[in-house]
Amino acid sequence: MWDTLALTYEGSLEVKHNKLSLLARKYELFEMEESEFIQTMFGRFQTIVNELSFLGRTYDNFDHIDKLLRSLPGNGDHKLLF
Repeated sequence: MWDTLALTYEGSLEVKHNKLSLLARKYELFEMEESEFIQTMFGRFQTIVNELSFLGRTYDNFDHIDKLLRSLPGNGDHKLLF
């Protein structure tokens, strides 16, 4: 019964592999959207990282920081909301 529940909610190995591939691509291509607040961008990023971690793919903090800094627009017009 547990196997049936796991397969139903987690998917087969092929489904997991496809999810992992899609999320890894989202991570690699991640960029801040136009007119997006940094907090919103970080929330989107954290969701991707959490889903990747759940599927067994982890990155170290340096990779996360590097990815986030490179995803910011180059014009320095960053929006902070306190």
